[in-house]
Amino acid sequence: MCSVFDVDRQAEMERFLDIYGVEHPERMIFGRRRRPTQQVSIVTGRHGEPQVENAIWHLYLAKEGGSWKPHKKYWSINSNWKKLASRPEYRKSRCLIPATAWVESLRGKHPVEFSYGEPYFFCGLYKFWGSTLSCSIITLDAHSATKIYHEKSLPMIAPKDSDFVSKWLSGSTHTDQFTDFLQPKIEYDHCQLTVRPVARATSTEYKGDPVIVSK
Repeated sequence: MCSVFDVDRQAEMERFLDIYGVEHPERMIFGRRRRPTQQVSIVTGRHGEPQVENAIWHLYLAKEGGSWKPHKKYWSINSNWKKLASRPEYRKSRCLIPATAWVESLRGKHPVEFSYGEPYFFCGLYKFWGSTLSCSIITLDAHSATKIYHEKSLPMIAPKDSDFVSKWLSGSTHTDQFTDFLQPKIEYDHCQLTVRPVARATSTEYKGDPVIVSK
């Protein structure tokens, strides 16, 4: 379950977004250790062209005091791939979430930072609550090579492929085209997945050297 992620290296991220013609990069929220229920930046295709919008990282919200807040009864920062078929958001409102790293732990202990050394997109879902947007990150089964760091899941990462990005953001209800992508993979654009121990999940203090994840 992905519960902390980074969006840094601003110049690299802006170049990455430009590859896909993403509009309004000036809206991007940058920062390390982005946490659940915070505002994060997502990319949607709901206006025709892909563009940056900002959303609450918690898919289900509830009205409190005249505004929308994360729903206290439904923890929904992630959407498990096995439940996607029943989610109308999967058929109608898919998004991409720009990132540069994420943090996982093993049963709450031994947190590590995962990264590819370059920006990428998490695949996610978004939802409207009045004029407020919310989002979640899709999680897949754990990969055999990453279970020693986090045994439950691996976030779904979009391939660095303009065709995939266009289809994902298209709003097409034909989700069968994404079935092959719902398998955990550690490959990304010929980049090696690395892990590095950190002091705490929300800390940027490293406790060891990076290790390359191999199959």
